Amino acid sequence: MATNSKPSSKPVDELKSDKPEIVRSRSEIESALSGETTRSKKKARPAASTAFDLNAPPRRQQVIGGDLTGVASRPRTGIFSRYSNNGLSNWAAGIIVILILAAFFWPQENNSTQEVVGPGVTLAPQLGETDLSEAEQNDFLENEAGESALSFSRDDDIGRASDFRQQDAKDLKIRNLLEKAKLQIKNGRYTLPRDDNATASYKEALSLNPRNVEATQGLDFIVGRFLTSGLGALDQNNKSLAENALGKIAVVTTTDSEQYLELEAAIGAWDIQRKIEILLKNAKSAFAKRALILPAKENALYYYQQVLLLDEENQTALAGVQRIGDSYIQQANDAVLNGRYEAASAHLATVSIIDPSHSSIPLVEAMIARAKPLAEIALASQQRQLEQQAQKLSENQADSTETPITAPSETPIKDDTRTPRRQTSEQQAFDKQYLKEGLEAYYKGEYSTAAALLQPLADKGIARAQFRLAYMHFLGRGFKADRTIADSIIRAALPAIQKFADDGRAWAQSDIGSLYEDGLVLPRNYTDAVYWYRSAARQGYPGAQTNLGIMYARGRGVTTSRRTAIEWFQRAAKQGDSVAQRNLEAMGAN
Repeated sequence: MATNSKPSSKPVDELKSDKPEIVRSRSEIESALSGETTRSKKKARPAASTAFDLNAPPRRQQVIGGDLTGVASRPRTGIFSRYSNNGLSNWAAGIIVILILAAFFWPQENNSTQEVVGPGVTLAPQLGETDLSEAEQNDFLENEAGESALSFSRDDDIGRASDFRQQDAKDLKIRNLLEKAKLQIKNGRYTLPRDDNATASYKEALSLNPRNVEATQGLDFIVGRFLTSGLGALDQNNKSLAENALGKIAVVTTTDSEQYLELEAAIGAWDIQRKIEILLKNAKSAFAKRALILPAKENALYYYQQVLLLDEENQTALAGVQRIGDSYIQQANDAVLNGRYEAASAHLATVSIIDPSHSSIPLVEAMIARAKPLAEIALASQQRQLEQQAQKLSENQADSTETPITAPSETPIKDDTRTPRRQTSEQQAFDKQYLKEGLEAYYKGEYSTAAALLQPLADKGIARAQFRLAYMHFLGRGFKADRTIADSIIRAALPAIQKFADDGRAWAQSDIGSLYEDGLVLPRNYTDAVYWYRSAARQGYPGAQTNLGIMYARGRGVTTSRRTAIEWFQRAAKQGDSVAQRNLEAMGAN
């Protein structure tokens, strides 16, 4: 055993001591040397002073397995002789390490290469599992749930394979449908026959894949063809073909699609244009016959107004209304020149209804305002002259009985005192008869006849005819309901009606009551309406009696009284008032 000490140069005898000699075995000496070597690691000593005290008693070795004294005397050969001093603990540790290594490297059944997808994360493939792709590994690492593995079972593989086969079959079917649709379009089979057309093929393809672009574009193409066809048909005035195209579009797409709405609007515009053309043709014919405002619904003004309801900026209709207004302006002007001022005023009232903004109305009104006073002065002067001449003739006849004086046949005295009065009287008789017949037709419900009889009288300024004609416009009887026209006519007639009512004319009092009840021109006031109705009813006017009965039945302006209503209805019914008779029947009191 080598040491760091040098061999002593002293004789062997000098090593002896005075103490009794103690003989030590080799193992003791080696043990002593071993102990010194171990202690030397902790505290270094100079090499020159390193020496073993062979005379010191041997120390007991504290090792696993007990005292090793005397072991050196046993013969030791083989590989285990080097590790015999390690003890059982070292053997146990070694065996554990060997078992761990054996377990780690022991081959596994059906083992595949394990893939590390992250630090400390290893996917353990299961039976039937294939290696994960890079995308699947990334999905696994990003899984917030922290799943320990991402795998598919063998059943999932079978399902996925089945899905792939189904998708391939679906794609193939879509391709076949698209090819079939192209052929059907080529043969013009857009929507017919029912089970073999391009529309059906494209829709079936979309049912398999709603996002198929080719099928969507195919349907758009078909719709575009029908839209073009429909618009072209309208250009050729073929409405039925256009409506057929509209129906085809509804089959291909929906009724709220852009193409459907466009063609539908075009057909509507075509209808309006055709109606306008017919109305303008009728208006032209009526104008040629001088049927300007009569008969009702068959006159030029009516046709032009209907056109303006469809197209308020139609220049032909606007010009036609202007021409009718010009015609009545001319008649008013002629009447002024002939001294027929009432007729002139009536013509102006007609113009104000036809064309309220007519530029000639103020001019004619000014003419009437200037000419009428002069005419009245001249008429008064002429009347005085006639009276003076008549008085003079009377005096001459009294003074001479031999020579009777007769007015010359050609003198203006005879003509002025007889002819105008007779003409006026005859005209009044005719107007009165027409008014009577017009009112009777109105109450019978024959509104067209009533309008034809009353309109000329209204044009002359006869207030009663104007009032009834206004109510026909107001209630839509014989005319289209139009309150504006009714207001215009009433305003023109109201001064005369109020004067007649104040004078005690029953018909005028009843008319004033109607205006208060309906709020037409005058403010609505049921109390005033009852007052005027009662004033006329007490005079025996049947229309007022019926209206007063209605006020009592409804409790308007008076306390509701069924008994009083029946009494007034019975009075009117006795005079033949049909409305009163129907009311009595409704109340079970006839």
